[in-house]
Amino acid sequence: MTVCKSQFDTLTNQTVYLMVDKLPEFPGGLDSLKQFIADNLLWPNDGQDDFQGTVYVSVIVETDGNLTNKSILRGIYNLADEEALRIVDKMPKWRPGKCEGLIVPVRYCIPIKFKMQ
Repeated sequence: MTVCKSQFDTLTNQTVYLMVDKLPEFPGGLDSLKQFIADNLLWPNDGQDDFQGTVYVSVIVETDGNLTNKSILRGIYNLADEEALRIVDKMPKWRPGKCEGLIVPVRYCIPIKFKMQ
């Protein structure tokens, strides 16, 4: 039995799926997503380098793979939040999600970790 869950998003004026049969995917998968983030992350340089944590960015992966409606779901520090959004803006198109074989817009959460080495 297929279970997909959607809701009408008044901001985008469209139905957006929250649960789907096949989640959207970054090109190359999860390992490629982690590598993309690591390659593009610039540690905010404002003298405060003692923060760590994960910024959660909410996006809608559209049916064409574009990421829209980017927002901070949970942030840790203003400059880190801005950096997380910058990284998401640089991302290539994703493989869209599917519900019952149909390509649908999906709300997705991207975690971006800030951790001192």
